[in-house]
Amino acid sequence: MNDEDGELRLTIMATLAQNESKKTSMRVKAGQMVSFQNGVVYGTGNVLGYDKVGPEYVINEEQAETVRRIYDLYLAGNGYHKIMKQLEKEGRRTAMGKTMWHYATVGHILKNRLYCGELEYRKEYVPDYLEQKRAKNNGELERVIVEGKHQPIVTKEEFERVQKMMAEKDAQMGQCRKNKGVYSDDLWRRKMRCQCGHAFAKTKWHTKTDFITYTYKCYDQTRTGTIAARLKNGLSIEGVCRSPLVQDWKMYTMAQKVLHAVFDDPEGTLLNAAAVLGCGIAGVEQSEVLRDKEIIEEQLKKERGRYETLLDMRMNNEIPKEVFSRKQQEVGEKIAELEKRMAQYGDVEPATEADVSGKLENLQKLMGQFAMPEDGEFSEEEMDKYVSGVRVYEDRFEWLLNLSPDAGGGLDDAGSPVYFKKITVTPDDERAWFRKHPQWSKSNRYAELEVWIFI
Repeated sequence: MNDEDGELRLTIMATLAQNESKKTSMRVKAGQMVSFQNGVVYGTGNVLGYDKVGPEYVINEEQAETVRRIYDLYLAGNGYHKIMKQLEKEGRRTAMGKTMWHYATVGHILKNRLYCGELEYRKEYVPDYLEQKRAKNNGELERVIVEGKHQPIVTKEEFERVQKMMAEKDAQMGQCRKNKGVYSDDLWRRKMRCQCGHAFAKTKWHTKTDFITYTYKCYDQTRTGTIAARLKNGLSIEGVCRSPLVQDWKMYTMAQKVLHAVFDDPEGTLLNAAAVLGCGIAGVEQSEVLRDKEIIEEQLKKERGRYETLLDMRMNNEIPKEVFSRKQQEVGEKIAELEKRMAQYGDVEPATEADVSGKLENLQKLMGQFAMPEDGEFSEEEMDKYVSGVRVYEDRFEWLLNLSPDAGGGLDDAGSPVYFKKITVTPDDERAWFRKHPQWSKSNRYAELEVWIFI
C-alpha cells in the first residue's frame, strides 16, 4: 500500500469516527431529555438541606433550618455579606460541615430552584461534541425546569420573591462591579499582592482637612473580615488570610528605604549583586533552604493528590458523606499547615542561567547613568519605574525590583526574582518620613518592618 492509499484510509477512518461521535452525542442528548422529563436527580447529593437516599432527595431537618434562615434573612433586606456573617455568628455549618461561609455559597443557595421543589437542567452544556468540554449555559440553550419528587424547603412564592429582589439589586448596581486591582491609577494597588494571591483594596484611613490617607487590605479580607474584626465578633479565624492592613505611609517609607539601600552605594550594590548572582542560587548560602523547600513541596503535592482522590471517591459514591467530611478535614489541615510553611520561603528559587544572565549587566548600566534625586527623596514616578511589585506576608514584605535602564512593568512582569538582601525599616525611619510629610496624619503606632529585596 502506497502513501496516498494510507492517507486516504486514514481520512475515511477519521470521517467515520467523527460521524460516530456525532451519533453518540445525539443519542446522549436524547437520553438526557427523557431523564429531564422524568425528573432524574443528578449529582452526588452533597446539597445543604438534603440527604440523597437512593435516587431521591430527603430533607435533612437540621440543615434545612439553615436554608430557611438564609431565605428569611435575605427577604428581610440583608445582603450576602450580612447573611454570611450572621450564619457564622450563629455557628451554622455549610454542606461540607465548615463554620466559615462564602458569600458565593449564600448566593448559590438563594438561586437554587431545588429548594422550592423544582429541578433545573442544562446549567452547563457541551458546545462541541468533538472536544467534549463543558461550558456554563448563559442562554445558548434553553434551560429545562421540571417539578421534582422531593419535598421543598421554601415555598415557590418565597423563591420567586428572592429572585425578583436579586434582579432589582442587579439593575441598581449596573456597572458598579468590584475592581480586582489588576489595573488601577493607584500605585500600590497595581504593585501589591497578598501572600494568598489576592490583590489589595484601597480604603480611607484618616481625613485631615483636605488631605486623605489610605490603607490597603487584602481583597479576601473584604469577604471574611480581618482577624481582629472576627475575634472581636467571636467568630472563628480558621482559614482567614493573616496579612496585615498596610497604611499608605508604610509603603512610601519602605519604598524610600529600599531604593536608598540600592542606590546610595552603587559600588557596594554591584559587589553584593555580583556575589549573589554568582552563587547560581537565589541568595547567599541558601542551598539548605532550597532543599527544605523541595521536601515541603513534595509533601504538599502528595496531600493535594490525596485530596483530589477523596473528591473523586465521593463523587463516585465510593465513600459516605460522613467519612468524606472527616477525611477532608484531616487532609485540609495538613495542606494548610504545609502551605503556611511554604509561605515562609517566599520567592526563593534556584536561579537558572537564564535568570542570572543580563541582570548584572543591566545593573551596571543603570548604576553608571543613575542620578540621585537632589532632595534625596525618590518620586512616585521612580518608585513606579523601579518597583515591579510588593508581596505582603504576615511577617514581612518582599520588594521585587527591576533594576535595568529600561525598567518598568508590574508584578506579573517581574520575571524570575533573585534574592538580594534583607533590611529593616525602623520606627526612627517612619518618624523621619512623617517629619518630611506633615500633611499625612501621624501614626501613634510605629513598629519595625522586615523587608526582603529581590532583583
